[in-house]
Amino acid sequence: MKTFSFWQQFWNQFKKHTLGYTALWVVFAFAIVAIYAPFLASSKPLFVVYDGTPYFPLFSYLFYPKFFSKNLDIFYNLLIFILPLGLLASHWFKYRFVIPAMAALQIGLFASLLMFPVSNPAKGLPQSSFSPQAHTWQNELSQLSPYGKLNLLLEYQREKAIGLSVESTLAKHQQSPLSPLLKLIPTLWHMNYQRDLQKLQKKEVLLQQTEGLAPSTHAQDELEAIAYIEERNQWLEENSLKLRFELSPLLSSYHWEDDAAGSAQLNQYLPWWQMSRINQKSLLAALIFGTRISLVVGILAVAIALSIAVPIGAMAGYYGGKIDIIICRVLEVWESMPTFFMLLLIIAVTQSKSIFLVISVIGLFGWTGFSRFLRGEFLKQRNLPYVEACHALGYSTPYIIFTHILPNSIPPLLTLLPFAIMGAIGSESGLSFLGLGEEGSCSWGVLMDEGRSSFPAQSSLLWPPAFLLTVLLVSIALVGDALRDTLDPKLHR
Repeated sequence: MKTFSFWQQFWNQFKKHTLGYTALWVVFAFAIVAIYAPFLASSKPLFVVYDGTPYFPLFSYLFYPKFFSKNLDIFYNLLIFILPLGLLASHWFKYRFVIPAMAALQIGLFASLLMFPVSNPAKGLPQSSFSPQAHTWQNELSQLSPYGKLNLLLEYQREKAIGLSVESTLAKHQQSPLSPLLKLIPTLWHMNYQRDLQKLQKKEVLLQQTEGLAPSTHAQDELEAIAYIEERNQWLEENSLKLRFELSPLLSSYHWEDDAAGSAQLNQYLPWWQMSRINQKSLLAALIFGTRISLVVGILAVAIALSIAVPIGAMAGYYGGKIDIIICRVLEVWESMPTFFMLLLIIAVTQSKSIFLVISVIGLFGWTGFSRFLRGEFLKQRNLPYVEACHALGYSTPYIIFTHILPNSIPPLLTLLPFAIMGAIGSESGLSFLGLGEEGSCSWGVLMDEGRSSFPAQSSLLWPPAFLLTVLLVSIALVGDALRDTLDPKLHR
């Protein structure tokens, strides 16, 4: 008869809980979206061939801090490579060695990138290497690196395509091409085109004014600017034909920090995945990258809470007596301070809305439940025969606590983790919804706050982040419910 380890039996039993098992895959899907978000929404294509030369723009910018301005994004971008490496290593080594090794590698590389930032791939030649000349397009072009030229062409192609797409959308809604709504097209290409067109129209007036006369300084500057625009547009048109085999991100051609130049008037004619936020940035890209914030808040806050709760709960349950009484009184006092109201108080005092401050506060005031649970488990385990055998063999107290009793207390503790993660995510989202979240963030709570502030005129901005947040929280709750049923021996008889 084949025997199974505890974790194999646990997994087989968990899979019988259909709703919880399905919810677990939903949570995994959110995690994959969070890790590989740049492949889903970015203004940099994954692969492109320009003038016969292959380029990988997205991979070149993954760790550039001016493009991914949040350290959280750099951390997740490292996971793009660390995660598959860890999965491959797990086939050759034991899991207990792979996880610490991958965690150490992740933290080490992240610290290295913070101390030694990646330089701009599009950085051209230094200005000092050129003799002073008039500001012409050819002079500027000579200072651009290959990636600098490629970025101009990609931006031109992307925004021209989006501009044409929005024009067709307006046409479907019976908007005349001469309608004022055409000016609301959220592309830099269209706005630059309108600006250039006005200057080109002004060219004839300037030429007529200066015909037969020595041009004034102002007129000369205008003519040079017009010449610059003509040369630049001509170069963009000609070289855009050299782009081949462009592999773009799957869902959005905007990074969440890119300016999409949208508007409230235009949003009413677009599907929700093409809408822009009230700060004129892409809504879809913000929803995708917002998954990163929700997951990291839940995981890091619970990790901080566990790092506090485990030693305190272990000492209270193992030693008992006066130590247990003192710790219990401390727990009662600490539990009298609600986490959400402490968040409001600390943010008001520090005048800081940093996401890491929110995570720290949630962890510091959310550990008491874990500690009480571990205390009860240790009180039950400390008098069992295997603990007495450890004492008889002369093992030290820390060794008994962390090597023997704690591993036996972990399985029941798993039932609390999903609900704690759910509470941390809900606290951060609620705080952001009240306008106290990190400024310039793409958190789902911030997005809901933007939708609330523009309600009911732009109510369509409110429901996408609210829907995603609800799905994630319900999925985590169902996973927790399935874990509780799996570990309940009464249900397995």
